[in-house]
Amino acid sequence: MKIKNIVLGLGIIIVYMLALHQGMETFYPTPEYEDYCDIRVGPIGREPGSCQNVPELTIKAEQCYQAKGEFVYEYDSNGCPIDGYCDDCRIDYEAAVDVHSSRVFIVALIIGVVVFVVGLFLLATEPVGSALMASGILSVFYGVVQNWRNFTQAWRFLLLFVLLIILIWVALRFNDKRKKFGFKGK
Repeated sequence: MKIKNIVLGLGIIIVYMLALHQGMETFYPTPEYEDYCDIRVGPIGREPGSCQNVPELTIKAEQCYQAKGEFVYEYDSNGCPIDGYCDDCRIDYEAAVDVHSSRVFIVALIIGVVVFVVGLFLLATEPVGSALMASGILSVFYGVVQNWRNFTQAWRFLLLFVLLIILIWVALRFNDKRKKFGFKGK
């Protein structure tokens, strides 16, 4: 394979991935934290340890974080935390991100399979065919990475194992057909 084909193939793959990501963000943007929760900053300039440690407040905050909430501190005139409440905005944000990730996974998976199959049919046209096959594989990878947070360990293993088996099967089947028809690799 000539160097120009390698460079062109890599260019196709890189631009494809950038276009896939930008297309997803343009037509189905990722939820922004600020759309669900206010960014709150406590008083600035307090020395660590200069405020009285309130164990009940720490426990209350930890319970809020474990429930996936966002603990909002209330401060006294000295800038020390004296109370607070659990804001469930983070729960809504995390739910929106989960839904978004699942949908991006499905769309990227469909696009990846289509692009991979198109690449198989265009394989004789180098470097377009092989670059599209690689782009299809990377689309699936992109979707899996975007939705990784929603998969359990067992689903992660099963998904990756099935994808590996499919890729091996396609490679074996494709190379077997090339041998039958007398095609020689270059």
